Amino acid sequence: MSSTVERATMPGRPAAPAPEPELPVMDADPALDGLVRVAAAVTGMRCASVITMDTAIMRVMAVHGFRGASWPREGSIVAQVLARGTGVQTCDDLPLEPGFAGSPWVDGRRGHLRAFGTVPVVVDGVVLAAICVFDPEPHAFTDDERARLADVATAVASLVRAGQQARQLADLAAASQLARAETARAHQELARSTAFTRSLLEVLPVGVLGADPEGRVTLFNAAIREWHGLDADRTVEPADLAQAFSLTDLDGAPLPPDEVPLRRVLTDGRLDAMEVGVSLPGRPLRRVSTAGAHVHDDAGNLLGLVLTSTDVTEQRELESALREAALHDPLTGLPNRNLLLDRLDQSLAAAERAQRPMAVMYCDLDGFKPVNDSAGHAAGDEVLVEAARRLAAAIRPGDTVARIGGDEFVVLCPEVGSERDAQVIADRITAAFDRPLRRSGGAEHDVGISIGIALCGPDDTADSALAASDAAMYRVKAARRPGRVRRHQTV
Repeated sequence: MSSTVERATMPGRPAAPAPEPELPVMDADPALDGLVRVAAAVTGMRCASVITMDTAIMRVMAVHGFRGASWPREGSIVAQVLARGTGVQTCDDLPLEPGFAGSPWVDGRRGHLRAFGTVPVVVDGVVLAAICVFDPEPHAFTDDERARLADVATAVASLVRAGQQARQLADLAAASQLARAETARAHQELARSTAFTRSLLEVLPVGVLGADPEGRVTLFNAAIREWHGLDADRTVEPADLAQAFSLTDLDGAPLPPDEVPLRRVLTDGRLDAMEVGVSLPGRPLRRVSTAGAHVHDDAGNLLGLVLTSTDVTEQRELESALREAALHDPLTGLPNRNLLLDRLDQSLAAAERAQRPMAVMYCDLDGFKPVNDSAGHAAGDEVLVEAARRLAAAIRPGDTVARIGGDEFVVLCPEVGSERDAQVIADRITAAFDRPLRRSGGAEHDVGISIGIALCGPDDTADSALAASDAAMYRVKAARRPGRVRRHQTV
């Protein structure tokens, strides 16, 4: 991508930079940065961003793969593509789309954008932002990629909504501070304001906890009462908070007393962000993100402590599912190419430290194409799933088998020691395909396997290791005699 594209927020009509919006949708958030990276991963794009769409000037909220800046919304490519309809909108190749071939972001004056996808981020019926993914190469977007991009938009909308709730709470705290500073002449107005504040606390979806200067809980609002299954109890000693209020770590184990958020605020004076669990009998573990601070009067005297909590259970589950989808093959559940390359880099580094070679085995199914041609792709999918199961059963604990596309698989074998050790593993994999692969309907298919083996050392990279094993596999296929003969070759 050109340097011009790196400096821009999103492709659009050139215009002079404009001031930042006075009220941004939400502050920068590491979770939002992570979701932008997930958006790029699930669609295979090099670049991704989240930008505001509720003002005349689009503002970057998070980017991946380029540097962003503010840009006019009117006439931008994202605005034009979103105008086509609701939900996820994609363009496989912008130069071939009517109205975009002359764009400076497409014809080279500003950039060379080809593939482009976007989805609006809708909060309470209002389009506040948009997720964009793009690449300098054309790309045929699949329905699965569009569905996953829509999932990312759902997660981003949750983050935006949480930011709005946090600002509501900040406004509430400011209102309460003003109420406390009222003079005796305004006691009646103060009483009305206090009643309103308590009512507002009760309807907030954010959990609010209040405590006295000694750390005893004096206030739970409705949300936090529902999470813990009980009301505030000032008789609970600070050392007993975790047990009394069912606090756990993120794995469900009891939370150590000094890790209880209220104790942290009491000791440190402030807590910016901390995730803990709430585990009640008969309920799934709830994950909450908590922040808090001391509350002082105008003279600096400590009045108590306030903590706010947001339920992030569904958000974390969605993020986990998106990460899993981005790193695993949806058909077989095996690691995909992205995860394979990451593990291969780690294995090569470990092999260099241990001064022992590792093996990379490139595996290609023999006789798979006739299954698709004669029995259909559904039958082919069943054969691939069974092949993946046999491969996983044949390797050692600690080895990795990944599907990198079609009927091609790669096996990583750390610390094989020698070519003979690699041969033993390859023979075991070959033997796993001696019997026909059976489908759910009972049909059998005679499918074999060709294996190319590369022993890798300190001078190898992930790319060179895959290339060497791939070349070895093709030599096996080229040298195969007529008939069903399974062989493998080591380089």
